[in-house]
Amino acid sequence: GKGAAYGNLGNAYQSLGHYRKAIEYHEKHLKIARGIGDQGGEGIGYGSLGNAYQSLGNYRKAIEYHEKHLKIAKRIGNQGGEELGYGRLGNAYQSLGDFRKAIENHEKHLKIAIEIGDHGGEGSAYGNLGNAYRSLGHYRKAIEFHEKHLKIAKGIGNKGGEGIGYGNLGNAYQSLGDYRKAIACLEKHLKIAKEIGDKGGEGIAYGNLGNAYRSLGDYRKAIEYHEKHLKIAKEVGDQCGEGKAYGNLGITYQLLGDYQKATEYLEKNLTLAKK
Repeated sequence: GKGAAYGNLGNAYQSLGHYRKAIEYHEKHLKIARGIGDQGGEGIGYGSLGNAYQSLGNYRKAIEYHEKHLKIAKRIGNQGGEELGYGRLGNAYQSLGDFRKAIENHEKHLKIAIEIGDHGGEGSAYGNLGNAYRSLGHYRKAIEFHEKHLKIAKGIGNKGGEGIGYGNLGNAYQSLGDYRKAIACLEKHLKIAKEIGDKGGEGIAYGNLGNAYRSLGDYRKAIEYHEKHLKIAKEVGDQCGEGKAYGNLGITYQLLGDYQKATEYLEKNLTLAKK
């Protein structure tokens, strides 16, 4: 019970975007689970640690933990855990830029989700597949998957999933060059993130909106949104998001002709990326 409580606290801090604190609690959960021979709890601990490291931008470490989770889930015959493991591994490979490996894992996730009747998992798999196809430049296919995700999220009343669905759709429309449609979707994501208190999601929505306005040539508005993203990323300790915000601010100031400010932000982005 104590181990599970640590795990739940870790999840709560993860949802708030306090990733370092989440890791601290998940490590306590993992230690107890291993100590008492609770394989299910051990697998959950590894998966949760993988999520936290993924959020911090440490994708290699995330993959290491997700593989440990997946191995245990397969060993004890936990299909739900196996499904989660594939989905998380897919996301980590996606973040590393290995889109083929990402798709392979997301398809395994989708197959299990459909088999066991997990509608939420099925929706997530569609969303993740959409992101992978968007990264490969298949924007129409990406939109198709994101619409499937959004439909399921609305159907089961998953507000968080709905917000993510709108965000992903917005990014896909942005890639297609339909900036007005992108902004409409991204504003829906922002609204939902604020409603449910998802600080990480709110920051991501600001960053995406900044990119859309930059594409429209509204650089001042873009800067306004990227600064909001930067502020939240710093607040929640999201170094990966902080780096992206610096990069986006640098690019936008460059387009405005303010090369000194652009260089300043891009150097901060580089420092964080190296770190």
